[in-house]
Amino acid sequence: MKTHLNSKQWIALIICTAFCLLSADNVLSQEAKEQLTGHVFYGKMLIPNNDSDLGGSDYDVSIFGVDVQKPYGGGTFKYGLETGALFSMDSDVRSFSASSGSGGGTVAISVDVNSLLIDYFFGVYLGFEPAKWLRLNVGAGPLLIWGERETEPEPSVPEEFNSESESGFGAGLYARAGIDIFLTENFGLNAGARINETTLSFKDTTGKIDIEGWQYYFGIAFHF
Repeated sequence: MKTHLNSKQWIALIICTAFCLLSADNVLSQEAKEQLTGHVFYGKMLIPNNDSDLGGSDYDVSIFGVDVQKPYGGGTFKYGLETGALFSMDSDVRSFSASSGSGGGTVAISVDVNSLLIDYFFGVYLGFEPAKWLRLNVGAGPLLIWGERETEPEPSVPEEFNSESESGFGAGLYARAGIDIFLTENFGLNAGARINETTLSFKDTTGKIDIEGWQYYFGIAFHF
């Protein structure tokens, strides 16, 4: 049986982790003199549609993100801390069957689904740089996430079905892998994949959706 930490336990874990990371940053920053590496990227997040009554495939959500990595040591292999944020605003149309009227019949309902997500993360990373122009790295750590979801029935839907809006805050973990290809000394291209698991979920007339899944992205990389 799979067990989950509740929100308070997640938040306590993240606060403790943040304290440890910040303490390490203060100690190690006196020795770190290497350039920071940043990324700006665009991608997609695939959120599973686990409700068999809800029409449509998995949710395909657009994301925009920024991050920065600070190395503390190593030559070809490097290690350090990373932090960043992901933002998402998305709109979709979903359909499902629902009971309507006193006769107990069912009708097909179509709704506009609008969502907003903000994800802040911080963790550790390991990098492999076999050449000045090539950089491979993996990272993992905790995250905090806030989201808002609104469902609005389309004009043809019976009046008994109303608009719904819900917002929430959650916590979780992420793991990711990426590649940087530098075209100049300080500028290049970036691509990567990331998976997360969070406590954030929404439940409305369209069913329940858990905000977790795979993310794929590409963008630019730069040293500063």
